[in-house]
Amino acid sequence: MSQLARRDEASAARITDSSRIIAFRNVLVHGYTFVDSRLVWQAVTEELPTLLREVETLLGED
Repeated sequence: MSQLARRDEASAARITDSSRIIAFRNVLVHGYTFVDSRLVWQAVTEELPTLLREVETLLGED
């Protein structure tokens, strides 16, 4: 998402909460703070389906 935001701001802007996705990834990968497993599960179960639909739409436009 970070690379997309750098290369194509317009496409990144079409992804719901793109800046939150970037921040969440940074916390998970770099371990800045304690990671609450409930937040991770919520992201997977509630947010991921929206992200998948949006990415599929963007990829289908090529």
